[in-house]
Amino acid sequence: MIALERSPSGLARTAFEALEEFANPKAAHRRRKADRHLALAKGRKALIRLKSTPHDQKVRAPHLAAAIAAIETLEAAVLSLDAITHRLTDAQELLDAADTPAAGEVGGRPDEDNGTRALLAERYDELRDDITRIASTAYAGRTNLLDGLGGQLEVPLDGTGRAKAIIPGVNASVSSTDNPSGIDLPPPEMAFATAQERETIARALSAAIQQTSAFAARFEVDAALMAARVQPPRR
Repeated sequence: MIALERSPSGLARTAFEALEEFANPKAAHRRRKADRHLALAKGRKALIRLKSTPHDQKVRAPHLAAAIAAIETLEAAVLSLDAITHRLTDAQELLDAADTPAAGEVGGRPDEDNGTRALLAERYDELRDDITRIASTAYAGRTNLLDGLGGQLEVPLDGTGRAKAIIPGVNASVSSTDNPSGIDLPPPEMAFATAQERETIARALSAAIQQTSAFAARFEVDAALMAARVQPPRR
Protein backbone atom coordinates (compact mmCIF):
# COMPACT_ATOMS: atom_id res chain seq x y z
CA MET A 1 0.00 0.00 0.00
CA ILE A 2 1.23 3.51 -0.78
CA ALA A 3 2.44 5.62 2.12
CA LEU A 4 0.13 8.54 2.84
CA GLU A 5 1.68 12.00 2.81
CA ARG A 6 -0.08 15.35 2.46
CA SER A 7 1.29 17.79 -0.07
CA PRO A 8 1.70 21.49 0.73
CA SER A 9 -0.09 22.34 -2.49
CA GLY A 10 -3.72 23.41 -2.12
CA LEU A 11 -4.61 21.67 -5.38
CA ALA A 12 -2.96 18.47 -4.25
CA ARG A 13 -4.95 18.72 -1.03
CA THR A 14 -8.09 19.08 -3.13
CA ALA A 15 -7.18 15.85 -4.92
CA PHE A 16 -6.61 14.17 -1.58
CA GLU A 17 -9.85 15.42 -0.05
CA ALA A 18 -11.85 14.30 -3.08
CA LEU A 19 -10.56 10.76 -2.59
CA GLU A 20 -9.96 10.64 1.16
CA GLU A 21 -13.24 8.84 1.80
CA PHE A 22 -11.75 5.78 0.12
CA ALA A 23 -8.67 5.62 2.35
CA ASN A 24 -10.47 3.13 4.59
CA PRO A 25 -10.52 -0.18 2.64
CA LYS A 26 -13.26 -1.61 4.89
CA ALA A 27 -15.67 1.17 3.92
CA ALA A 28 -14.76 1.61 0.26
CA HIS A 29 -16.85 -1.26 -1.09
CA ARG A 30 -19.97 0.12 0.60
CA ARG A 31 -19.91 3.39 -1.36
CA ARG A 32 -22.48 3.82 -4.09
CA LYS A 33 -21.02 3.25 -7.54
CA ALA A 34 -21.91 6.78 -8.69
CA ASP A 35 -20.15 8.27 -5.65
CA ARG A 36 -17.05 6.16 -6.25
CA HIS A 37 -16.78 7.24 -9.87
CA LEU A 38 -17.43 10.89 -8.99
CA ALA A 39 -14.67 10.89 -6.38
CA LEU A 40 -12.19 9.28 -8.76
CA ALA A 41 -13.04 11.87 -11.41
CA LYS A 42 -12.63 14.75 -8.93
CA GLY A 43 -9.23 13.46 -7.87
CA ARG A 44 -8.08 13.14 -11.48
CA LYS A 45 -9.32 16.64 -12.37
CA ALA A 46 -7.56 18.12 -9.35
CA LEU A 47 -4.29 16.55 -10.47
CA ILE A 48 -4.85 17.89 -13.99
CA ARG A 49 -5.29 21.40 -12.57
CA LEU A 50 -2.17 20.91 -10.47
CA LYS A 51 -0.25 19.88 -13.58
CA SER A 52 -1.29 23.07 -15.37
CA THR A 53 -0.22 25.47 -12.59
CA PRO A 54 2.58 27.88 -13.59
CA HIS A 55 6.04 26.97 -12.34
CA ASP A 56 9.68 27.40 -13.25
CA GLN A 57 10.23 26.44 -16.88
CA LYS A 58 13.25 24.39 -15.83
CA VAL A 59 11.13 22.24 -13.56
CA ARG A 60 8.67 20.04 -15.38
CA ALA A 61 6.40 17.55 -13.70
CA PRO A 62 6.10 14.39 -15.80
CA HIS A 63 5.16 12.52 -12.63
CA LEU A 64 1.89 14.44 -12.53
CA ALA A 65 1.02 13.26 -16.03
CA ALA A 66 1.93 9.72 -14.96
CA ALA A 67 -0.31 10.01 -11.89
CA ILE A 68 -3.22 11.26 -14.01
CA ALA A 69 -2.75 8.38 -16.47
CA ALA A 70 -2.57 5.91 -13.58
CA ILE A 71 -5.82 7.17 -12.06
CA GLU A 72 -7.46 6.93 -15.50
CA THR A 73 -6.22 3.32 -15.71
CA LEU A 74 -7.65 2.59 -12.26
CA GLU A 75 -10.94 4.21 -13.29
CA ALA A 76 -11.10 1.97 -16.37
CA ALA A 77 -10.39 -1.09 -14.23
CA VAL A 78 -13.17 -0.17 -11.78
CA LEU A 79 -15.64 0.33 -14.65
CA SER A 80 -14.71 -3.09 -16.06
CA LEU A 81 -15.12 -4.66 -12.62
CA ASP A 82 -18.57 -3.08 -12.41
CA ALA A 83 -19.41 -4.70 -15.76
CA ILE A 84 -18.18 -8.06 -14.45
CA THR A 85 -20.29 -7.66 -11.32
CA HIS A 86 -23.34 -7.02 -13.53
CA ARG A 87 -22.65 -10.31 -15.34
CA LEU A 88 -22.37 -12.12 -12.02
CA THR A 89 -25.69 -10.64 -10.89
CA ASP A 90 -27.27 -11.74 -14.18
CA ALA A 91 -25.92 -15.24 -13.53
CA GLN A 92 -27.54 -15.25 -10.09
CA GLU A 93 -30.89 -14.40 -11.70
CA LEU A 94 -30.48 -17.30 -14.14
CA LEU A 95 -29.76 -19.61 -11.25
CA ASP A 96 -32.84 -18.38 -9.39
CA ALA A 97 -34.94 -19.07 -12.48
CA ALA A 98 -33.49 -22.58 -12.68
CA ASP A 99 -34.88 -23.30 -9.21
CA THR A 100 -38.47 -22.63 -10.31
CA PRO A 101 -40.76 -25.07 -12.17
CA ALA A 102 -41.05 -24.86 -15.95
CA ALA A 103 -43.06 -21.95 -17.37
CA GLY A 104 -43.48 -20.48 -13.89
CA GLU A 105 -46.06 -23.11 -12.90
CA VAL A 106 -46.52 -24.42 -9.38
CA GLY A 107 -45.40 -27.81 -10.61
CA GLY A 108 -43.85 -28.78 -13.92
CA ARG A 109 -42.82 -32.02 -15.58
CA PRO A 110 -39.17 -32.97 -14.93
CA ASP A 111 -38.34 -33.06 -18.64
CA GLU A 112 -39.72 -29.53 -19.10
CA ASP A 113 -37.86 -28.29 -16.03
CA ASN A 114 -34.56 -29.77 -17.19
CA GLY A 115 -35.03 -28.46 -20.72
CA THR A 116 -35.52 -24.95 -19.35
CA ARG A 117 -32.57 -25.38 -17.00
CA ALA A 118 -30.36 -26.48 -19.88
CA LEU A 119 -31.14 -23.23 -21.71
CA LEU A 120 -30.44 -21.21 -18.57
CA ALA A 121 -27.18 -23.10 -18.03
CA GLU A 122 -26.14 -22.31 -21.61
CA ARG A 123 -26.73 -18.61 -20.99
CA TYR A 124 -24.79 -18.86 -17.71
CA ASP A 125 -21.86 -20.38 -19.58
CA GLU A 126 -21.98 -17.47 -22.02
CA LEU A 127 -21.79 -15.06 -19.08
CA ARG A 128 -18.68 -16.88 -17.84
CA ASP A 129 -17.12 -16.26 -21.26
CA ASP A 130 -18.24 -12.62 -21.13
CA ILE A 131 -16.47 -12.13 -17.81
CA THR A 132 -13.20 -13.48 -19.16
CA ARG A 133 -13.57 -11.34 -22.30
CA ILE A 134 -14.12 -8.19 -20.23
CA ALA A 135 -11.10 -8.93 -18.05
CA SER A 136 -8.84 -9.77 -20.99
CA THR A 137 -9.74 -6.59 -22.91
CA ALA A 138 -9.73 -4.14 -19.98
CA TYR A 139 -6.81 -2.12 -21.30
CA ALA A 140 -6.20 1.53 -20.48
CA GLY A 141 -3.30 2.52 -22.67
CA ARG A 142 -0.97 -0.47 -22.63
CA THR A 143 -1.89 -1.69 -19.17
CA ASN A 144 -4.41 -4.35 -18.22
CA LEU A 145 -4.92 -4.71 -14.47
CA LEU A 146 -7.56 -7.45 -14.65
CA ASP A 147 -6.27 -10.29 -16.84
CA GLY A 148 -3.92 -11.84 -14.26
CA LEU A 149 -0.94 -11.69 -16.61
CA GLY A 150 1.25 -9.56 -14.40
CA GLY A 151 0.14 -6.11 -15.49
CA GLN A 152 0.93 -3.40 -12.97
CA LEU A 153 1.33 0.35 -12.63
CA GLU A 154 4.62 1.97 -11.66
CA VAL A 155 3.99 5.63 -10.93
CA PRO A 156 6.63 8.22 -9.97
CA LEU A 157 5.43 10.29 -7.03
CA ASP A 158 7.85 13.20 -7.27
CA GLY A 159 10.03 14.94 -9.81
CA THR A 160 13.21 13.15 -8.72
CA GLY A 161 12.03 9.67 -9.58
CA ARG A 162 13.21 8.36 -6.22
CA ALA A 163 9.69 7.78 -4.89
CA LYS A 164 7.20 5.69 -6.80
CA ALA A 165 4.06 3.66 -6.29
CA ILE A 166 3.70 0.12 -7.58
CA ILE A 167 0.10 -1.04 -8.02
CA PRO A 168 -0.19 -4.73 -9.00
CA GLY A 169 -3.02 -6.06 -11.10
CA VAL A 170 -5.53 -8.78 -10.20
CA ASN A 171 -7.02 -11.78 -11.97
CA ALA A 172 -10.70 -11.14 -12.70
CA SER A 173 -10.95 -13.77 -15.44
CA VAL A 174 -12.85 -16.99 -14.81
CA SER A 175 -10.53 -19.75 -13.63
CA SER A 176 -9.70 -22.55 -16.04
CA THR A 177 -7.05 -25.20 -16.60
CA ASP A 178 -4.86 -22.56 -18.23
CA ASN A 179 -5.78 -19.92 -15.66
CA PRO A 180 -6.15 -21.61 -12.26
CA SER A 181 -5.81 -18.39 -10.24
CA GLY A 182 -8.86 -16.65 -11.71
CA ILE A 183 -12.34 -16.27 -10.26
CA ASP A 184 -13.70 -19.68 -9.26
CA LEU A 185 -16.93 -19.96 -11.26
CA PRO A 186 -17.69 -23.63 -12.03
CA PRO A 187 -19.05 -24.60 -15.46
CA PRO A 188 -22.58 -26.07 -15.55
CA GLU A 189 -21.51 -29.64 -16.24
CA MET A 190 -24.95 -30.99 -15.30
CA ALA A 191 -26.78 -28.16 -17.08
CA PHE A 192 -28.35 -27.03 -13.78
CA ALA A 193 -30.20 -30.38 -13.57
CA THR A 194 -29.16 -31.16 -9.98
CA ALA A 195 -29.81 -29.14 -6.84
CA GLN A 196 -26.25 -29.87 -5.70
CA GLU A 197 -24.74 -28.23 -8.78
CA ARG A 198 -27.02 -25.22 -8.48
CA GLU A 199 -26.12 -24.78 -4.80
CA THR A 200 -22.40 -25.06 -5.58
CA ILE A 201 -22.63 -22.45 -8.33
CA ALA A 202 -24.76 -20.17 -6.12
CA ARG A 203 -22.04 -20.17 -3.45
CA ALA A 204 -19.38 -19.52 -6.09
CA LEU A 205 -21.35 -16.56 -7.49
CA SER A 206 -21.71 -14.98 -4.04
CA ALA A 207 -17.98 -15.36 -3.43
CA ALA A 208 -17.15 -13.97 -6.88
CA ILE A 209 -19.24 -10.84 -6.30
CA GLN A 210 -17.44 -10.26 -2.99
CA GLN A 211 -14.11 -10.79 -4.73
CA THR A 212 -14.76 -8.33 -7.58
CA SER A 213 -16.09 -5.76 -5.09
CA ALA A 214 -12.87 -6.14 -3.09
CA PHE A 215 -10.79 -5.68 -6.26
CA ALA A 216 -12.66 -2.45 -7.08
CA ALA A 217 -12.33 -1.18 -3.51
CA ARG A 218 -8.59 -1.84 -3.56
CA PHE A 219 -8.10 0.11 -6.78
CA GLU A 220 -10.12 3.01 -5.36
CA VAL A 221 -7.96 3.05 -2.23
CA ASP A 222 -4.79 2.94 -4.36
CA ALA A 223 -6.04 5.93 -6.38
CA ALA A 224 -6.79 7.84 -3.17
CA LEU A 225 -3.41 7.20 -1.62
CA MET A 226 -1.56 7.93 -4.85
CA ALA A 227 -3.36 11.25 -5.35
CA ALA A 228 -2.51 12.17 -1.76
CA ARG A 229 1.14 11.21 -2.12
CA VAL A 230 1.92 12.95 -5.42
CA GLN A 231 4.17 15.96 -4.85
CA PRO A 232 3.72 19.19 -6.84
CA PRO A 233 6.60 20.81 -8.71
CA ARG A 234 8.72 23.17 -6.63
CA ARG A 235 9.04 26.79 -7.67
